[in-house]
Amino acid sequence: MPIFAYQSINSNASANCGIGASNCQNFTRATHNHQASNQDRWHLVMPTANSEKPHIPIHGPAQLVAQAPLGFMGKNRHTNAQFLSMVEGKARQTHQHLYRALGQTCDLLVYGEMNGNNSEWSSMQQHAGNLLGASSTGKACNSFSVHAANTAQHKMLGSGMGWIAIKTGNVNAVFVHVPNSIAKKQGEATNFYRSINNHLIQGGHGPIDLVMGDTNQGTNSFTASILSKATDTTFSDAHSGTSIQPSDSYGRSFSGTNSTATKKYDVAVYNTKTVKVAKVDYLSQSTPVSINGANMSAAITDHMGIFINVTK
Repeated sequence: MPIFAYQSINSNASANCGIGASNCQNFTRATHNHQASNQDRWHLVMPTANSEKPHIPIHGPAQLVAQAPLGFMGKNRHTNAQFLSMVEGKARQTHQHLYRALGQTCDLLVYGEMNGNNSEWSSMQQHAGNLLGASSTGKACNSFSVHAANTAQHKMLGSGMGWIAIKTGNVNAVFVHVPNSIAKKQGEATNFYRSINNHLIQGGHGPIDLVMGDTNQGTNSFTASILSKATDTTFSDAHSGTSIQPSDSYGRSFSGTNSTATKKYDVAVYNTKTVKVAKVDYLSQSTPVSINGANMSAAITDHMGIFINVTK
């Protein structure tokens, strides 16, 4: 029963895939301000211990905090080192929330728009998990970073523009950041997924079992429909509801996963013929921060994260 987690950060098109390409980008700032427009306490912050491996469950109650004020994630407000610390904290929060949501530790944690091979991101191995591998087609926004507590149980199956494929146990998982130029076009999106599926089959690994990531889809049903057409089988969205209440939120729900909570771009879509979903959950864009000694939260990306437990 592999446990997968995925979250994209918000990076620009720089060929320098360091932290500066991801620090307080435009949509991240918009996400933070959208969440900060309501100052009710809503974000659940789990206890963490930097001295422990990130997947080790840390016991203790969550703290309920409010969003940092409007403008807190403003351009040039935080150094790269400060922003990195926020992303590291988010990684540890991801592991703790996942354990509470799914009752098991994470097998594979993948970041979109992050190139884990860049030395500036090397410390993520202490907070997200060992680096299994990374890929980039030359730009920060077209990169992936793959982390695991036990790298021996996974195998890299391939990568290309907008995707990376991993076999965990007997499950073929594909993580995507579908280019905007094809994301809403039926024919081109179908060819995108068909090419990936053919790559896996021709490599002797079998078809796609699971797709997770930023699809940039135009409608909530688009990705499942296109994958079904591309693979001649049936795919479904693992979270079919129209309302999203992330595992780290209390008393607040969202209609989408993007910066304004209006578009469901970040999804987990599964092959109904090969796998079953035991549980799925979302994670918000925010992470704990401290402001003059007060505990609050701030968005470090415009993408919600996803947890999923599947069986095959």
